[in-house]
Amino acid sequence: MTKLMAIFAAGAVALSLSGAVFAADEQTNAPKDQTGTPADQTKQDQEYLVALKKCDGLQDAAKQKCIDQAKQKYNRM
Repeated sequence: MTKLMAIFAAGAVALSLSGAVFAADEQTNAPKDQTGTPADQTKQDQEYLVALKKCDGLQDAAKQKCIDQAKQKYNRM
């Protein structure tokens, strides 16, 4: 019975250590950009959002025209 307990304990230790090694491996292989998108794409997204914010102050048809122009400029159709 004592040998069986030692085998289970060794197995538990091995499993717990392998999980820690696996987690550390995932952290070192993480992409530098957490979003996974190229930097120029995120810049374009930010510019698009700024263009849409400019449309907020407008009313009705002018607002819709502004939004349509922003969508066309940033290929968001």
